[in-house]
Amino acid sequence: MKKIILFIGSVFMFAACSEKPGYEIAGKVSDAALNGQYVYLYAYGDRDAAPLDSALVENGVFSLKGVQESPVLRSLRFSSEVVEPARVPAGLNAPFSATFTLENAKLAVSLDSVSAVTGTPENDALTAFQKELQLIRVDMMSLFADMKSEDAEVVKAAEAKYEELSEKRSALAKTYFSGNTTKLIAGKLISDFRYDLSEEDQNEIIAKADSVFKSAPGVEQLIAHLDVLKKVAVGQKFTDFEMADVKGEVKKLSDYVGKGKYVLIDFWASWCPPCRKDMPEVIQLYNKYKAKGFDVVGISLDSDKAAWEKGIKDLGIPWTQLSDLQGWKNSGAALYGVNSIPHVVLVDKEGVIIAKNLRGEALSQKLEELFK
Repeated sequence: MKKIILFIGSVFMFAACSEKPGYEIAGKVSDAALNGQYVYLYAYGDRDAAPLDSALVENGVFSLKGVQESPVLRSLRFSSEVVEPARVPAGLNAPFSATFTLENAKLAVSLDSVSAVTGTPENDALTAFQKELQLIRVDMMSLFADMKSEDAEVVKAAEAKYEELSEKRSALAKTYFSGNTTKLIAGKLISDFRYDLSEEDQNEIIAKADSVFKSAPGVEQLIAHLDVLKKVAVGQKFTDFEMADVKGEVKKLSDYVGKGKYVLIDFWASWCPPCRKDMPEVIQLYNKYKAKGFDVVGISLDSDKAAWEKGIKDLGIPWTQLSDLQGWKNSGAALYGVNSIPHVVLVDKEGVIIAKNLRGEALSQKLEELFK
């Protein structure tokens, strides 16, 4: 009988030793109104999918346990009836929700107006990054009142400070992504910062990234976009395409580009406030240099022809305008990797791209240099 007992005991010991260690999530919720509500664990990326797990919030705390075979992206949030979904700036969590990397470890989660997850090097790095982002965001938001001031000097100072903070945010993002090119959550975030990081920075990060980083949602599309941009990078020959003008006549970009003039290819739309704001200065530069061999070709991302024509008339745009009236699906914009406007491409007399994304003073200085 003793032998049987010893044998059974050894089986239990073996089973205990062979059990996989799991994850433990210890959560805190700051809002007392959320006591008695359930917080749900979701696979990241599909808001319509059923939750994987749930926990009741009692006395401001909740807990979840399980086993995770490999690190995965997960989200914690309340139902939309309890906490209304909100849009937030790139890199930050919506209030009382968190997206993080779930792996077998002890994780501490704080769900608040600014949420955070800690307990592993990957999540700790994310939380530190998010704290810095939030500080910059608060500083940027504090400038909005001054940017609406009637005092031109106050507005100018606020805009300069805002630009300084934007550059600080870009530098912070570059440092974070460059130091986390093997991390899943960093891969998830990088496409959110595509407007903060230069093409060069993005290519540098992707070149160092491993398969885990590249497996994150959005990275495949980002890589495809960067491949398109390489074809229209500075130093490359312009890419030709056909498109109708305002009269409906089909024109080729090569009818204007590579014909012995410096040409600015201007991607814009009548509904785009920054485009409309920039247009008077571009018109001024066009009038200043057109006799010296400068031309502009507008590629409109409008989808309504009447609005496009009205925009041209109201702004007094004098140069050739082309559009397929497909909005963001504009075929020419796709060839040039345009995902925000205004977007300009400056081409030399032979049709070689010599500059991109020049606006305001930078464009003025470049043209002065070319026509001095």
